[in-house]
Amino acid sequence: MQINESFINKYPQQNGVYILSEVKNEFESTYLEVRKKEHRVYTDEELKNLPFATENSPHLHEWKVRGKSFLRFKNYISSKTDGLDILDLGCGNGWFSGQLSKSFKNHYYCMDVNLPELKQGRKVFNSDNIAFIYADIFTTEFPTSYFDFIIVNAAVQYFKDLGKLINNLSSLLADNGEIHIIDSPFYSEHEVDDAKKRTANYYSSIGYPEMAENYFHHSWNELSNIDFTILYDPKSKMRKFKKLLFINDSPFPWIKINR
Repeated sequence: MQINESFINKYPQQNGVYILSEVKNEFESTYLEVRKKEHRVYTDEELKNLPFATENSPHLHEWKVRGKSFLRFKNYISSKTDGLDILDLGCGNGWFSGQLSKSFKNHYYCMDVNLPELKQGRKVFNSDNIAFIYADIFTTEFPTSYFDFIIVNAAVQYFKDLGKLINNLSSLLADNGEIHIIDSPFYSEHEVDDAKKRTANYYSSIGYPEMAENYFHHSWNELSNIDFTILYDPKSKMRKFKKLLFINDSPFPWIKINR
């Protein structure tokens, strides 16, 4: 099912990636250096199979957990009709939508501000129903009431103002549209300061202390004025029972926000 490119085809492309915003190389360069340091830059073959990593992956445990999150969402969306317009915000190399596109005939708009990963995603998941887009969600004009789903997968921590982000995304949702925040940490108010210190110490330990300035620790209190549903709760009795059986699962919630 070919994607509707009507609102992006007026923009230039680089290696098949639509460029909707000015490319800012400073953050992108540092971010990629950190990714390399963490062994999170993947070959095309590895990317093709994510989140199902090979046994020799240095992050196998993490990918097993993220694979469970992906399968939960895949099961959720399987009950929906085809032809949905889905924005995958902060998509990185696009593996989440790339995998979904193998099973569901929807329109996937993979958006990030990391051009090298977008180019790799475009090469690996080259399909008529996926568009890879370089854009700043706050400065680029997008059609309102357009997307049926907006996915923010392991990326909300890179946005400083959560309320502003959700308000912005809500305006892009079609009637009965849904925002899904997956695999990102949320903290109680008393946990935030310690979390910030851990993040600062971590980035300092690997030689990139400046990255801590681009990582934001959101609290549950920031969602206090937003109507949301928790579709997966890491603090549920079932999750605690699984831990007793040494069954690992995501420590982060899955949050759904309806328009």
